[in-house]
Amino acid sequence: MGKTQLKYVAVFAGLFLAACERGEVGPAAYAHADCRRVALIDAGTGEVVRGAEDFALDLENRRLFISAYDRRAVEKAARKKQASLPQGGLYAVSLSALFDPQTEQMTAASLANPSDFAGGLHPHGLSFDAANHELVFINRAYVRDGRKWTMTPHLRRIGANGEVYVGAAEDAHCAANDVAADGEGVVTSFDHASCGFGAGLENLFGLKRSGVARHGAALYDKARFANGLARHPNGDLVMAATREDALIRLGDDFTEAGRVALPGGPDNLTIAQDGGVVAAAHPSLFKLMLTRKLGIGAAPSRIVKADLDTGAVDILFDDAKGTLFSAATVAVETASGLVAGSVTDEGLLVCQAAL
Repeated sequence: MGKTQLKYVAVFAGLFLAACERGEVGPAAYAHADCRRVALIDAGTGEVVRGAEDFALDLENRRLFISAYDRRAVEKAARKKQASLPQGGLYAVSLSALFDPQTEQMTAASLANPSDFAGGLHPHGLSFDAANHELVFINRAYVRDGRKWTMTPHLRRIGANGEVYVGAAEDAHCAANDVAADGEGVVTSFDHASCGFGAGLENLFGLKRSGVARHGAALYDKARFANGLARHPNGDLVMAATREDALIRLGDDFTEAGRVALPGGPDNLTIAQDGGVVAAAHPSLFKLMLTRKLGIGAAPSRIVKADLDTGAVDILFDDAKGTLFSAATVAVETASGLVAGSVTDEGLLVCQAAL
């Protein structure tokens, strides 16, 4: 058995160990009848956007920033050694228009041009730096050597208002996932300590080696699959530990200051106006793997909100079969309601708040 085969055996075995779905949960704040899908159309291509994986919120200007690319399509094209790869985009949409019950689709131009990025534009984790009016994101750049494509994540910046400004690529951990940029500086999460074959072994043996980094150097490395990041109003950095079904609070010195257990593996995080941490929590990592990697079936979607002080967790949205919206990876909640995005599904899920 070759190294590539061993890698996938380790990955699938690790996911199989976590295959059991989480137990019953209470009623959701938003029923399916409160929610609808809104198509997001790329103004440049005219195509429906798939893979709106992460959000950043600009409440002052009532805007939602979206990072999106079709990960499965890109990975498939790279694996088949195609001459070019699909590209993604960074979008800004009006929250007022999004929550208008008459809105069925929204058209938006990408704030960034793929040609401005060596390795193309494949934005992953996203953060809004309000002080500098910048979007900071993890870009998964693909560079071709002969016929082979190699992915390397970089930390990138662009102007948040469509300015013609693209910051230089900055070093990031080889497994960089999400980013938090604010007055405290810029940090990234890394979901594995190793890349390639070593990452599969971390999954298989449940090793706690992922965490938070700055300039590629680890500041905290005691989590299982560190994922989303968000800065809480109290100053703590909140990190999603996907394979621990938990949110981890990190203090000023990046040591663990507390945690909250969740009914699922948390992905990307945002902060609600009441200070609650909103997380997309995967009830079944095995089903997520099937749809994300293999395109088989739909994955459940669950959105929760956690109180860091009390540890209380509220269910905001739950779709056990992924029939309304599959594989949600991020959500924001405002006074108007809830918006969710997905790593695999098309468009956005919009749920109206009760009047």
